[in-house]
Amino acid sequence: MLRQTLQVFSYLKIRYPSGHHKNTLYYLPLFISILLSSSATWLMVNVEDGNYLSSDRFGDLFTLLAILPGFYIASLSAISAINRKAIDKEINSGNVPYIIKQEINRMETYQQKLTRRVYLTMLFAYLSAVSLILAIILIVIRFIFSFEITENFFHVPDIFSFPVLVFFLVNALIFFYIVQLFLLTLIGINYLGYKALVDE
Repeated sequence: MLRQTLQVFSYLKIRYPSGHHKNTLYYLPLFISILLSSSATWLMVNVEDGNYLSSDRFGDLFTLLAILPGFYIASLSAISAINRKAIDKEINSGNVPYIIKQEINRMETYQQKLTRRVYLTMLFAYLSAVSLILAIILIVIRFIFSFEITENFFHVPDIFSFPVLVFFLVNALIFFYIVQLFLLTLIGINYLGYKALVDE
């Protein structure tokens, strides 16, 4: 059962011959998340009421992330309903991404090349799972920051203190997945809106 649950993250198992996917999946989200988290941490330490996690502005971010799972699940339905031969062609012909799969009841493995439909299904399943988990995490964070003792714990003048480090790391993690969601959503919309339907 647990193994089936974790299958929604199979998108991360996709292998690309070029290796350029790491820029979108890891490097760019990490760079942007560090910048955003540094800015949020500086505001929290130096500006009164600068902690966005305990302000009303937090609600805007939460609202956006709360509606994303529904959008991604609707996209999964649209992908399964597309009835054109183009969507079942291999993605990026000549440089096809693949996943490593194991033969049933055997120890041998093989590379399964991905079609556009399978790729988009894996992508939007991953996006659905990440956005749902992020929404739950933000609900928990909003609840934690509703207590005055939590606000006092993080609001310290020393930027090199342990609470500030925790605040920075939590923000970096949140921003990392938000940026990753944004970039992968653009990729998914690009394929779903054009490439999945065009013979190339």
